[in-house]
Amino acid sequence: IERILPEQNREAALVMKMMTAFEKVYAECWHARSAPYPGIASLLDYLTAKGVRLSVLSNKPDQFTRLCVRRMLPRWSFDPVFGQRPDVPKKPDPTAALEIAQLLGLSPSAILYVGDSGVDMHTARAAMMDVVGVLWGFRDADELQQAGAQSLVTRPEELLPIIFSK
Repeated sequence: IERILPEQNREAALVMKMMTAFEKVYAECWHARSAPYPGIASLLDYLTAKGVRLSVLSNKPDQFTRLCVRRMLPRWSFDPVFGQRPDVPKKPDPTAALEIAQLLGLSPSAILYVGDSGVDMHTARAAMMDVVGVLWGFRDADELQQAGAQSLVTRPEELLPIIFSK
């Protein structure tokens, strides 16, 4: 919110007022144009049928992350689903990623971390997890590679040989 305001209008009171207004509107319509990217449903169907365990880690608030997964991905089981929690440092700190590994009973090196940002790449690398950058998200190939992506994919189905080579 602060970055979108003109520099001369970035006083704390106005930023807070704008943030409150944004949060109210966003709470009512965040899902209106949201949907999984093309190919994600088929990928998740296939992975679920093959018994691949799925998890979600986000820097969005925890309750909102859980709501997003329930609303946008109701056909598939993700466990655990973690968003930003007050007692856990945000990504790129590896704490939450390592907690997921522990809850799954896996060593971090047995996990393939799939993400769309430099923060995701840094998180996975700090957690000693293999990491794939996806190019249908918010960042470009240069950012993902510079942040440590071991592979880049342009379509969800390109993940399959990487997943099944682990």
